[in-house]
Amino acid sequence: MNAPTHGAATLETERLLLEQWDEERLEDFVRLAADPRVTGEFGEGCAWSRDRSEARFAEALGHWSRYGFGWRSALDRQTGEWLGFVGLNFARPEAVELAPRSVEIGWWLDPAAWGTGIATEGAIALRDEGFERVGLDWLWARYQTANRASARVTEKIGMRAVRVALGRHGEPMQLTSLSRKRWESLTRH
Repeated sequence: MNAPTHGAATLETERLLLEQWDEERLEDFVRLAADPRVTGEFGEGCAWSRDRSEARFAEALGHWSRYGFGWRSALDRQTGEWLGFVGLNFARPEAVELAPRSVEIGWWLDPAAWGTGIATEGAIALRDEGFERVGLDWLWARYQTANRASARVTEKIGMRAVRVALGRHGEPMQLTSLSRKRWESLTRH
C-alpha cells in the first residue's frame, strides 16, 4: 500500500461531493446513528447512544489523521445536503471476521436517500480512491446476510462473495472482496 497523502481533495461524482470527514459533521452522524433503520443491520441491530456515536466519530477522525484516508461525508452536489457517509478504513479489532490491517469499504445513508443509487455512486468513487490513491491490493466489505441492499452495492462495484462468517455478536456476516487485478479489469477503458 502506498503512503496516501493527507488532506485528500473532495471527490466528485455526478450527484455527490465526497468530503473528508470533519468535526462539523458530528451532529449529522449522531442523528444518523440514532436511527434504528440505519443501524438495524449492524452489530447488535439497535440505535446507537450519543456516547457510542461520539466515540466512533472521533475514531473516524483519527483514522484520517493517522492514515490519510477514511470516511467521507456524502453531500448532495446540487443542494449541499448531508446524506450520510461512504468510507474506507482499516478493519477495527472487533471485526473478527477480517484479517488485521484489512481495508474495508462501507456506507451509511439517510433513509431518504435509500434506493436512489447514491450508495453505489459513492462506493465506486471510494473503491477507485482505494486502489488509485491509497494503493490497496485488496478491498473488503462485510454486511449481515439479510442486508440485501448492501449486497447489491457490493455486486455493482465489482466485489465477489468470499464466505459467510460469524460477527462478534453471532450474526452471519457475508464477506466480499475485490482484488487490484479484478478492479483493473473492471475499470480498463
